[in-house]
Amino acid sequence: MSASCKVVLDNRLDELQRFITTLTEFSRVGNIPEEVSFSIQLAIDELFTNIVSYGYEDDDRHEVEIRMSVQNNEICIELIDDAKQFDPLHEAAQPDLDASLEDRRIGGVGIHLVKTMMDEVSYKYEQSKNHLTLVKKF
Repeated sequence: MSASCKVVLDNRLDELQRFITTLTEFSRVGNIPEEVSFSIQLAIDELFTNIVSYGYEDDDRHEVEIRMSVQNNEICIELIDDAKQFDPLHEAAQPDLDASLEDRRIGGVGIHLVKTMMDEVSYKYEQSKNHLTLVKKF
């Protein structure tokens, strides 16, 4: 069984609810287990929030496209945005997970969480857009 869909969100944090609604329906149609769907929701929440909060140097309207496909018991999610070029796999701060909360630097924990929750995470920059791809097996 295979299924795919895409949702295009404006660069506003309140748009996350539209993604969650789409993911819920897509998970139902694609027979995606609830715990997998929840991991995806957490990852996209973190990534989308970072794109909207730090990726744009203007207040203009921008679009973040999220493509999802499921096939052979794995879901592939691709985030595509025109924010400033940023490879979170290599440019995000490395969190010091051994430090106490008071001593821990801000940044990097969300990306670490995404990499831990997903089976594969890859990044490329092409045609002036960031493409971050997540794969989760179930």
